[in-house]
Amino acid sequence: MKPVLVEIGGFAIYSYGVMLSLALLVCSLGLLKQASREKFNPDHVLEAVIAAALAGLVGSRLLYVFLNWGLYQGQWIKILFTRSGGLSFYGAFIGGLIAILAWCRYRKLDFLKLTDLMAPYLALGYAFGRIGCFLNGCCYGKVSTVPWALPASAVDNLLRHPVQLYASLGGLIIFLILYQLRPRRPFDGFQLIMLALLYGVLRFITEFFRDMPLVGLNFTLAQIFSLAVVLLSLILLLIFFAIKGYRKGRV
Repeated sequence: MKPVLVEIGGFAIYSYGVMLSLALLVCSLGLLKQASREKFNPDHVLEAVIAAALAGLVGSRLLYVFLNWGLYQGQWIKILFTRSGGLSFYGAFIGGLIAILAWCRYRKLDFLKLTDLMAPYLALGYAFGRIGCFLNGCCYGKVSTVPWALPASAVDNLLRHPVQLYASLGGLIIFLILYQLRPRRPFDGFQLIMLALLYGVLRFITEFFRDMPLVGLNFTLAQIFSLAVVLLSLILLLIFFAIKGYRKGRV
């Protein structure tokens, strides 16, 4: 673990920030290249990326603060600094979607088509972000004796599951699945729904290895939310397939 990547003259460059910046850069380049192939206006796509990134950052921070409100009561200034706590991917996802929806209305773009284009790269960005978590030492796993367990120096140096790397690998797998499915998606919005479904499954599984408090049914809060996301995604898939079948039958 290496929270500070490099320090120059007392100015520290943090690994987490570097990985988030790298995620934004790599995913933006890949997305713009894909946009050009599929006749999307690259300028509109880049605008959507910027809007989603800013809103996602705000949303991720707000949800984290809301879920950990006891840490910030009476210390409001800490809310502004991610070094005092962290971020929530679900908050980033919701905030980003709201921003893209607003931008699509402003630009008169098709929300579902645009989010289908962006969905695989959001999963890829998540994979980069979890590597940042690993380097930062946050989101650490449970104490473990598995051969690949690593010391969590930011906590207690005990050997723990490198759950951040599990999540990163899962994010990469989701990216590959969505990238391969894109040419064969059955309807607009399919990629977005599949991203929510696959991420919900991934998060539910990785939470078993994270050192997080249980809130009910021996599940963490993130697991309960992930189950709700998976259920909603499955319902939406059934609805969209039913609508597609109905329209096909009317032709």
